[in-house]
Amino acid sequence: MTNPADPKPVVLTVGITGHRASALTAPLLETLAPVVDEVFRKLREAALNIQEKEEAFSSVTPAELRLHTGLASGADQIAAKSARSSGYLVRAVLPFEPDEYRNDFAPGDELDEFERELEAADEIVALPGARHDAEGAYVLVGQNLIEAADVLVAIWDGEEGHGPGGTAHVVELALKSSVPVIHIDINRGSDEVRMRALVGGDLAAPFDDSLADPDSYQGLLRGALKLSEADVDVEVRKKA
Repeated sequence: MTNPADPKPVVLTVGITGHRASALTAPLLETLAPVVDEVFRKLREAALNIQEKEEAFSSVTPAELRLHTGLASGADQIAAKSARSSGYLVRAVLPFEPDEYRNDFAPGDELDEFERELEAADEIVALPGARHDAEGAYVLVGQNLIEAADVLVAIWDGEEGHGPGGTAHVVELALKSSVPVIHIDINRGSDEVRMRALVGGDLAAPFDDSLADPDSYQGLLRGALKLSEADVDVEVRKKA
């Protein structure tokens, strides 16, 4: 923990995992975008509130808010836009060098959108993945996100994954590493979106309105930043 005699700003790193654009219908995207905006905004507000109230942190030095994203089409790019709008720095973590990764995107609008998001990123890191082991490259991205993240946001239908490196696998890695997950649950057959917080490795947490309370985000971050681990379960689940 930071030494109170030498306070530093809050540094919050958020990772994103989720389904690609092909799994997200237009009506679902309309519902999803403002929900993701709200999540990043509430995480920001919680981080700033903690910085102001905790002696361990400097109250005059700006907080550092970061998003780590693979920039795949769909959830990764939605999160990048939302994070930027709330003042986060965006770090693009790519499985391959950009020229090779471009082959993951269909020519036209999909590739053009990737190029715009790559250009807008504050930092680009290309991991040493190889196309002949694409699955291993995507697993490496997920592992990198989890190692860096204080909190993981997962835009996920809750279904079992189709192999290593996918959304379900990244969520599993996060829970095994005690990284709290904000699960934005999507229903591919409708525009319905539900939310829940997964903490302490618990994949059975209920969907409820607890994350509607800003205090829940503070409880989540206090646990993630190891400020008061005893409080996090009460704060996140008190409305369960």
